[in-house]
Amino acid sequence: MVLDKEFLFIIGAPRSGTTWVQLMLGAHPAVCTSVELTLFVYTNRWIYIWDRQVEDIAADRWHIGLPMIWKEEEFYGFLRQFLEQAYARVWDGNPAITHILDKHPAYAAFVEEINRLIPNSKFIHVVRDGRDVAASMVSAKEQMGFGTGTVSESAAAWKEHIEWARKARQFDGRYLELRYEEIMVDPVGALTNLYNFCGLPASPEQVENIVEKHSFNRLKAERVSPVEGVALPQNFYRKGKAGGWRDDISPVERFLFDRAAGDLLVELGYAENGWWAETASQRWLIPLQAVFSSRQRFRSAVKKGMLRLYRPLAGNV
Repeated sequence: MVLDKEFLFIIGAPRSGTTWVQLMLGAHPAVCTSVELTLFVYTNRWIYIWDRQVEDIAADRWHIGLPMIWKEEEFYGFLRQFLEQAYARVWDGNPAITHILDKHPAYAAFVEEINRLIPNSKFIHVVRDGRDVAASMVSAKEQMGFGTGTVSESAAAWKEHIEWARKARQFDGRYLELRYEEIMVDPVGALTNLYNFCGLPASPEQVENIVEKHSFNRLKAERVSPVEGVALPQNFYRKGKAGGWRDDISPVERFLFDRAAGDLLVELGYAENGWWAETASQRWLIPLQAVFSSRQRFRSAVKKGMLRLYRPLAGNV
């Protein structure tokens, strides 16, 4: 069965470098991977419906749904069959493949469900400075239509994804936290450690060759995706460096990021308390500016809403 193979799941916040890690890990000859299949987004929804219906039946509210005809083990058996058939297409019967790799940012929220459906899976959690993530998420929203529209929203999303992903730490020996910045500084060393964690033998020459073929400039120029012949969106690859947030995030936005996720930023060692202010005067001036700008945005939103409300009436005058 396909589900008896070794499974690797890359988790982490969007725009954290998870695609880069997927490409390099998927380049190993014993690994197969695909586009973001979102399989556990499907199973999560089915599990949610199942659990609600089980609760309704137990409380004698409603007697409907699959729990009326299936036992729990039959339901989860169905979910495993679904995964078996989907991953069989990724594996495609290649006898050289020992590991199946899947990746999607939302999987961070489903690590316990993944572990139940595919026991002994390994989780690679890619962590990146939340300020760089926020800058990239805002850019992705502007350029490609996905992501979060503000730095504060991006900070909250980054924190939430990391807290979700870190639940996989409960699976002893099957969780690896990989820093994006470490890959930038020493990609060969980082990839070697990753292969060792996954149980994938590779010579130093193999690792160096894979790193060379996955330079950021090449990935960006060719819009490389995990599947040959499928190109990622034009603006998917952005700067590919650490610390770019200094040029992208305003002083007020830094303050707003700190309010949303500064505690985690400090805990992870990316900053010290009060990092958002460069001078003593900024410590009182920037919070005032943040309040002022938020009021301006509120007034603008109200004004736009009123215009939308009255425009149809004006057309009937």
